[in-house]
Amino acid sequence: MASVRRFPLIIAAAGKSARYGRPKLLEVIPGKHLTLIEHVVGECSAGGAGPIVVVLGPASIEPFGAIGKKAQRVDAEVLHIDPAPAQMRESIEHGIRQLEREIEGAETTYSPHCFGFMPGDLPGLEAAFVRKLIEECERSRSVLVRALSPEGMGLHPVAMRWADRNALLDLPGEYGPNQLWKMPDLSRHEFVHEGEGMRYDLDIPQDWEKFPFLRDPQGE
Repeated sequence: MASVRRFPLIIAAAGKSARYGRPKLLEVIPGKHLTLIEHVVGECSAGGAGPIVVVLGPASIEPFGAIGKKAQRVDAEVLHIDPAPAQMRESIEHGIRQLEREIEGAETTYSPHCFGFMPGDLPGLEAAFVRKLIEECERSRSVLVRALSPEGMGLHPVAMRWADRNALLDLPGEYGPNQLWKMPDLSRHEFVHEGEGMRYDLDIPQDWEKFPFLRDPQGE
């Protein structure tokens, strides 16, 4: 059977937006008429990622049901987990298991070189960044691949060699995925990305001010 090269991407989207005060993934991107989750999935897809798995809490509990419907509108796969994953790492693990099931059941040989993972609250994400990350993965044989800002800040999404995914799955329970970059036995490839908007996520409504290329989301 023919081999299909893909770059699966897991979006951890089961957070409660407690600091933001309302479901931030349902906020509308100014000038785009898209919610944040639609924007993020769309940019990842345009950059060459796929399949894209969005991990959420139970569909019967809002805002997870609404976020899932928006993600499906832009062709993401939605994985509802009950109870909702409490940490990003737990969401990634569920995403990995879903991809394993899909790969095992695929009619066409499906052997990705790398897969990516990220949070969903990145208004500044651009398709060009995702495309660059995939290109760096294809050139590198390292276990871990990520971009850094000029100041050395790690940027999302990040990538990991699919064959080495157990390095994440086998982390002790108290560690998140950032621990991977502290493990000297895991090879890594890092490259610098200049894009200003990629440095920030969306924790509170005032964080929209960090994206000067966007109009104010409230139209003020």
